[in-house]
Order: sequence, then C-alpha cells, then structure tokens
Amino acid sequence: MGFQFLKTDMDDLMVIIPHQAEDERGMYKKYYERDLFAANGISNEFTESSIIYSLKGTVRGLHYQIKSPQAKLVQVLKGKVYDVALDLRRKSATFGKCFQMLLTAEDHKVLYIPPGFAHGFQSLEDNTIFTYLCSGKYIPDACGCIQWNDADLDISWPIVKTDDVILSKKDRMAQTFSEYYTDIKKIIEGEDH
Repeated sequence: MGFQFLKTDMDDLMVIIPHQAEDERGMYKKYYERDLFAANGISNEFTESSIIYSLKGTVRGLHYQIKSPQAKLVQVLKGKVYDVALDLRRKSATFGKCFQMLLTAEDHKVLYIPPGFAHGFQSLEDNTIFTYLCSGKYIPDACGCIQWNDADLDISWPIVKTDDVILSKKDRMAQTFSEYYTDIKKIIEGEDH
C-alpha cells in the first residue's frame, strides 16, 4: 500500500498513512520520502530525529518555539498516545484551535505538524515509544510551553486526574493560552512601531 496524505480541518496539518508491505517475514514501513512529501505540500528539510520513552499518564507539552518554529513529523512505534497540535499561527483561521487524535503503534499513522503550532501528547500505556523528525534547529531560549489542561483550549485528554498525570517541572510551570496571547500581542505591537 502506498502513501496516503489526509487533509485535516487545519491548513497544512496532515495525517499520513505510510507506505507498508507485509509478508511472512513481517512488515516493512516507509514513513518519509522527501520528493513524495514535497509533491504533497510538505517541503520542510527535516534536520533532527528524536525518540521519547514515556510512562502511562505522562504529558509532554504543549511546547512551541516562537523564533524559527519547527515542523514535526510524529508517530508512535510502541504503545499509544493522545496527540494535540495547537495552532499558534497569528494569521490562521484556526488560530487558538486544537487538533486532537489518537496515535497508536498498530494504526501506523504519522502526523505532520507544520511550523507555528504548539505540540503535546499524553502517553496512554507504559513504555510508549514516540518518535519525531523536526525541521530547522532547536533554540532553547525561543521555546515556551502552554498548560496542557488549560480550560480555554477544551482538550479531551483521556487521563485527567492530577494524581495520574506525570509532568516535568517545565510543563507544571507552563503559561495559560491567555497569557501566551497577551505576550504575543505585546510582541506584535512592538513590531508595528
């Protein structure tokens, strides 16, 4: 089966069914091919590759990079996650809206998140393995985090009891979307002068 590129209700954000072939030996999966992706509107140069191992209930995010935002190509190799992409593109019709979906090792789906989104996920099984490619360069000083459970975002996280959620110190200290919006408005107003 060849690649399938499925559009979502957010411009440029896509769910991708990778190329797969199964036989008596097992399965072959190709989840990225530069020229084919470019032909389908994804022309980012991916420069970093990472793997994350997480316990059940772990939430990572919602992380963003304000300067030189990165595109991401994410998938689950083992287990399952609830994945969230928050549109932070100021001129987008879906600014402040979230795309949410379940990603599992069994469904093999890949999510393409264009530059300008905050991203986060919640691991729904112990020893979940999550991998992603990023474009551009990680710039720690340009990174921020929006609260995973901000009521204004209305995210349908599967695990919501505080005792069952594992967060880093950075993610516990995250700003609300309203605080982010106030900060970004100050930056925009400063750019106008």
